[in-house]
Amino acid sequence: MTTSGVTALTMTAREIIEFALRELNAIPIGQELDVNEVAPVMQKLNVMLRGYETRGPHLWRVADGSVALLPNTPSYSLATDTPLRVIEARYRYANGQDLPMKQMTAVQYKTLPIKLSPGVPTQWYFNPQATSQTLYVWPVPRTITTETIQYSYQRRFQICTTLDDDLDIPSEWLDTVGMSLAARLLASYGVEGESAARIEKTATMLLRAAKAFDRPAFVQFMPDYRVGA
Repeated sequence: MTTSGVTALTMTAREIIEFALRELNAIPIGQELDVNEVAPVMQKLNVMLRGYETRGPHLWRVADGSVALLPNTPSYSLATDTPLRVIEARYRYANGQDLPMKQMTAVQYKTLPIKLSPGVPTQWYFNPQATSQTLYVWPVPRTITTETIQYSYQRRFQICTTLDDDLDIPSEWLDTVGMSLAARLLASYGVEGESAARIEKTATMLLRAAKAFDRPAFVQFMPDYRVGA
């Protein structure tokens, strides 16, 4: 038996839109997209993908970042990474040793009486805003050599700006995205009855299966780490 040896599978915005429209019988096989209907469908696709950001954990969307610490500095902009959520953070000593840090809520950080307390950072707070993403650390080091904060975060989806852009999702989600887009277009294309019910049922089933697969392989419980405990 001869196989291709290829495991990568990607789809462009054009291909996923064609996939969805064919499920709706809106275009026959072989017919190209009508340029007049591409813009609103592309908008629905991007809005749907943006909405997926609130449904995690999306293990394939987890990335790592690093900030170089500065003396007497409590906050650091993460605008380069534009994270949706910071998952965990670690203080890395100059010798490469990592110290796990504890997350604070907004209230816990804001009510700290002295935000410039000197010391090794053991806690962090992430403040995501529409135009800024800021990581706060506490206590604040007075002197720095090569110490950093290492963190893991959920990155945002990259939206499609042209029909030739690849979707920013793993191949395991292509069927889910295609059927979910078809379900969102039911009313726009006047699809009702059994066909609509079939598409909605399939989209729901695929989304449930994709979310179930997108989970850590195991859960590990660890005692809280406290300095000096």
